[in-house]
Amino acid sequence: MKSIFFIGMLFLTTSFAFAQIDKQEKSNTTIVASQSVRKQVSNTTITLGLNLISDDCNVKYVPFIGGSINFKTPFFITAERRFKSDFSTSLSLTTNQLEAKTSDKFYKSVDVNEQYYFNRYLFNSEKIETYIGLGIGRYFFENKGNNTFNGSVAARYWFSNHYGVSTQLIGKFALPPLNLDLNNLYQLNIGLVWRK
Repeated sequence: MKSIFFIGMLFLTTSFAFAQIDKQEKSNTTIVASQSVRKQVSNTTITLGLNLISDDCNVKYVPFIGGSINFKTPFFITAERRFKSDFSTSLSLTTNQLEAKTSDKFYKSVDVNEQYYFNRYLFNSEKIETYIGLGIGRYFFENKGNNTFNGSVAARYWFSNHYGVSTQLIGKFALPPLNLDLNNLYQLNIGLVWRK
């Protein structure tokens, strides 16, 4: 319970800090020609979708090749707050069922990530977004929990002003004390994104 409280507090404080930076940037900016201003329809997005989890994450394996792939109750939801800068904060909830020693067991996780959008360096398009992220999380598996350090890379394509599709690869690396039943894992999310 303390870990969930800690994750929630981290999400709120980083969101507040970036909101203050945004407010300061707004007061200091001047009007620039419309070609150089990055259009942003909304600062908040919600992503709903499905995930694949590979929990055989020895260093010798490439994600999702040579390991088990889990796809039972594979849902996720992510709420993201984007700032005027290229940074954002997200909170994600994930469910799935993973193979345990005796049977499939329910897996759920809560993750907070900070993301950096770098698409303006790659594409000259407002329809494509790419980002990398770092964060922390906590998963629960077989009545045991473990904290994780997360790294992610993702891409989005907006097919309208309000809807898009997203794909994200996340590596979750267990922090001590380790849960012997489940340590590191890879997660692939594919979902539908909505913004105002």
